[in-house]
Formats: sequence, C-alpha cells, structure tokens
Amino acid sequence: MDNKSFNAGPSTPSNSNSSIPNNPNPSMPINQNASMPYNGAAIPTYAQRIQSMTAESTEVQDFREKMARKLGPASLIYGIFSTFCIYKNFTGVTMPFFGIATLIYMVYCLKQYDVKLKRTGWFYGAALIGFSISNFLTGSIFFHFFNMIGIMLMIFIYLLHNVYDDSRWNFSKTSMAIIESFFYSIGTLSDFSKDMKVLKTRRSEANVSEDKNHNLRYVIIGLLISVPLVAVILLLLSQADMIFNDILTKYFRFKINFTDTFGVIVTFALLFFGSYSVLRFFSKKELKEEVNVNRNLEPVIAITILSVISVIYLVFSVIQIVYLFMGGMNLPEKYTYAEYAREGFFQLLAVSIINFLMVLFINNHFKESIALKILMTIISACTYIMIASSCMRMLLYIDAYLLTFLRILVLWALAVLALLFAAVVVSIYKHDFNLFKYSIIVVSVLYLLLSFAHPDYIIADYNLAHINGKPQHTNAGCDYDYLENLSTDAAPVIAEYNDEWADRYFSNNKYFYEGKSIRQLNLSGYTAEILSKNR
Repeated sequence: MDNKSFNAGPSTPSNSNSSIPNNPNPSMPINQNASMPYNGAAIPTYAQRIQSMTAESTEVQDFREKMARKLGPASLIYGIFSTFCIYKNFTGVTMPFFGIATLIYMVYCLKQYDVKLKRTGWFYGAALIGFSISNFLTGSIFFHFFNMIGIMLMIFIYLLHNVYDDSRWNFSKTSMAIIESFFYSIGTLSDFSKDMKVLKTRRSEANVSEDKNHNLRYVIIGLLISVPLVAVILLLLSQADMIFNDILTKYFRFKINFTDTFGVIVTFALLFFGSYSVLRFFSKKELKEEVNVNRNLEPVIAITILSVISVIYLVFSVIQIVYLFMGGMNLPEKYTYAEYAREGFFQLLAVSIINFLMVLFINNHFKESIALKILMTIISACTYIMIASSCMRMLLYIDAYLLTFLRILVLWALAVLALLFAAVVVSIYKHDFNLFKYSIIVVSVLYLLLSFAHPDYIIADYNLAHINGKPQHTNAGCDYDYLENLSTDAAPVIAEYNDEWADRYFSNNKYFYEGKSIRQLNLSGYTAEILSKNR
C-alpha cells in the first residue's frame, strides 16, 4: 500500500481505500434514537449505545478492534521480553537482543498499518542495533549513555521515515517532527482503554466468550495478571528457601525483594504502555507532511552581513596559512604548546559551529541570490581553514601532553563538522538535498566507529607507549592517575603492567564485572575480569 493513502484524518471519499480509519467528529450521535427516551422503537443494543456515546464511525471502531487484537498482544510480548533484557541491565549481553526485538516489533506493527517499508529505512534499524551492540561491547559510561539516546532517536526516525513521505522534509521540519512525535505519543495513551473497550463490547455483543478462536484474549488477561502475581510469589518463595533464592540471584541476578519487585512491575508498565502509545500514535498519521518554505527575507541584508564577515575570515585564513601551515607548525615566540592550543582551539571550534548554523539559516530563509551563494561558499571555505587550524593546534597539544578522552572527542567532532559542512555547501546550490538524512547517517556512522574503536584502549596504548620516551612526561603522576580511572576498555593494555597504579585501575573497575550474572555479562567487563585474575 502506498504511504500516501495512510491517513487517519477526517473521513473523505479520497481516503476510502485507506486501511487506517479516520477520526471523525460528528456533531450528532450516529443513532439518534439511542439518545432519546424509549418510544416504542426497537431497544438499541449495548454496542449501539456505546457507539452513540462515543460518536465514532464503524470504520474507526473496526480499527480500534484491530489494534486491540494485534497491537495489544505484540506490545505485551515486547514489554515482557524487554523488561527481562534491560531491567537494571543497560550494558549486558541482552542489550543486542533488546535492539533486535525493538526492530521486529516496529516492523510487525507497521505491517498491521499496511505501510510499505522503505529500503532506506533499514539504515536506521541497523544503527539502532549497532547502538545496542555497542552497549554490550564497551565499559565506557559515556557510550552507554549516548547509545541509549541513539536508540531512542533511531526509533522515532525509523517510524517517521516509513510512515510519512519525508523526501521533502528539511532539517528543521524533521527535528520538529521527532519532538512532536515524542510528546504527542504520551497523549495517545488514552487510546489503549478505548481500543480495549471496543474489543470487549463487540465480543460481548457477539456472544463469543466460548469461541475457542478467541482464547488469545484470555491468554493476554492471564499474562497481565501473572506479572505482578509471579513477582510476589517469587518474593515469598525466595524468602522461604535460601537455595532457591541463591539460584535466582546467581543465574538471573534478580534480587527478589520488594524494591526489585516494584521496579520490575514499573519497568514492564512503562515498556508496555509506552510502546503501545508510540506505535498507536503513528497509526493515526497526525503530523503534517507538507513543509512551509519561508525563503522570503531580503537577501541584501544577508549579503551585507556576510560581506563584512567574509573580509575578516579571509584575513584570518591568510594568517593561518602563512604562519601556521606554511610555517611548519612552529609556535610563536613566548608561547607554550598549552597556551597556544588553549587560546585558539575552543574559540575556533565555536566560530566553526556558528558558521554552520549561520549558513544553514540563511540558506533556508533568504531569497535566491548569486552573490549570497558566493559569500556563503567563501564562509564555508574559510570555515574549513578554521577546522584545519583547530585540528593542528589539538595535534600540537596531544604531542606535548598525550591523549585524553576529551581530546579524542574534539578531533572526532572536527571530523564530523568537516563532513557536515560539505553537505551544507551542496545544499547552497541544491535546495532539495536532504541535509537531515545525510547528517544522521554521517553522525551515526562516525559515532559507531568511535564507540567500537574503544577510545580508552587507544588512550592507554598511546600514553603508555610515549610516557617513558619524553622527558616532559616523567613528571606525570597525573598521567597515571588519569589511566587509573579509565574504563574496562583499557584493560588489555594496562594488564601488561604490574605497577601499583595498574592494581588500582583494576580495583577501581571491580564494580563493573564482579558479581554479574549471565544476563548482565558485558564483554569489556568480562575481559577485564579474566585479565585481572591472570595478572
């Protein structure tokens, strides 16, 4: 089915082929007799009275019944499985299975809406799974945090891309659609009760309570009741027999107590109702697909501003080329590496980001102008010189003071910014270029490369290889202090050293790998544990 017919707006003849019901709002009840006192006519059925009170068409109620039958059980299974995977466990071996389950769940639900999945959308699904795998492979809290943000972001981008025609969406439109989808999904929670009420009403009216074809309903009810009941029973049995409690704790790491029992129930509720609400929101297709192009500002204003800025940037760029690049990266007199890098790097990075936002804004809001395009191109070229200058300054700083995670992150940000600016230059001359899709692909791929590269491993390997080779590094108790606090990703390097600082490193990371169950197994933590025992 073509996505263009995927509509949940007011019912019109043009949308008669859509499998997604509309959301009519008639001013009069469908069955007027049902709202009047009995006058000798046939007494309306219970289903008719419900339909009259809710003022929903048969088409809408048909779809509500379908959602209760299809989306309800799928959300229930997803909620139970995901609770097992991620409760107190965002870094374990179950994280990749959570990512795969999330993608399967979304694909199944979109199939119920007769949405034809787009081939380009599979990148977002692959990125989602990549983030979940990264959580299992790394011991870095930084990546654990941003991987979870990436998973949430990819869920909404994947759904938006497949449900809507986003081929003409610009950067701001797509960003706003993600925000709107998140908050509007919360309001869709009311549809759960309405969907289930329609299903109950129709089954009651049809008197199918004994029909074995509808046993799934009772299975769902039984599972919903069993979740808190099983939690309470496990709590009581674990307190009655310590051997049973030890088995549960050792192999599943579910500490059976009131806190965890409550935590499991809350986690399940959030996953079940949250997943139902998000996918139910996308079944309505309430967001507007059209993009309002407001390129009506007078270009003379932007030309004036950019002309002044361009002159300044050109002078600055010439200085960078002559004194920094062609000068062999020699430092000015009376400057140390730290002073030169610190005084220039962050300022240049800030100016580069400002240039990116400025060119993006002007390109989207000002009328066409050849002079304006030329000036934006000059600004972009100067920005590349600033990015190169920032990179060379940071390399000078690293050569003198070794690596830290922040310094690696800075170099990564510069690489991302350089690739994004290439797309900005293209969008100056080609306005239909999908900058958001390009940006998501670039940032996701480079982020995953950074995550899978394990920066803490690179830091330990580089610093320890250089720390004894340069005199300025010998007074570096702080260097060892920094290495002691790296994540378990650095364990393969640090395990080769038998110094006290290496012992402190493994002691600092014990919390991440000691006492973990199979469900909570993290590859980086497991590696550190094995290396710690073999030292």
